[in-house]
Amino acid sequence: MTSAARPPALPPLVSLTGQIEAHLERLILDGGIVGGARLSEPEIAGWFGSSRAPVREALRRLEQAGLVAIEPRRGATVKVPARDEVENMLAVREALEGMAARLAAERADDDDVARLRACVERLRKGAAQSAPETRADFHDALLRAARNDSLRQLMRGSMNMFRMLRSISSREEGRHGASAGEHLAILRAIQARDGDAAEDAARAHVRKVRTALLAVLDRTRAAGTAAGGVAAAGGVVPLRRARPRSG
Repeated sequence: MTSAARPPALPPLVSLTGQIEAHLERLILDGGIVGGARLSEPEIAGWFGSSRAPVREALRRLEQAGLVAIEPRRGATVKVPARDEVENMLAVREALEGMAARLAAERADDDDVARLRACVERLRKGAAQSAPETRADFHDALLRAARNDSLRQLMRGSMNMFRMLRSISSREEGRHGASAGEHLAILRAIQARDGDAAEDAARAHVRKVRTALLAVLDRTRAAGTAAGGVAAAGGVVPLRRARPRSG
């Protein structure tokens, strides 16, 4: 893996388990560790200079978050969502995303629009490698602009899974550029205070994520290999050496 796999800077009071969890979570959500890859407890512990206990606890937490699957005698793997799970989750996400965009068109102030515009500019001009974080920032800004705490809580519950699914779908040819255009359409509708257009654009974006994602997952399962960027189950993820932080 590249140097981007190094653990991010974290507050010194974060426990070693918390550091390992945060590091693995970031890699999974941003596509640095791909679906189906096996997560070796001894290897992760070795690179963090720790025992296996904090690694095991970090993986258990990630399992509870829906990002890792742990099976007896096989160990932990990055979760590959089932097709029906993807379709059901994205159907709900489409409705919520559309509602958030409609409310943002009605309620966003100038600061909200500026945050959304900055994210779109970063998507249009930035490299594909930085896109997952930028897309997450855009959707955070969209939720803020919607000003609806109940909607925020509903969407937060599926945010991690949706971010991982977007990362998988981005491996489909041409998705990076198309995604930037889709976010621009949402922004323009919000700027125009057109709730109908904003909802339509947000729903269309989620539908295109769904189409790209299912194409990647179907191609991968059919090939039984790492086609489309999703690793075949059984591959062990190599991690770069990481110095544990005190705390």
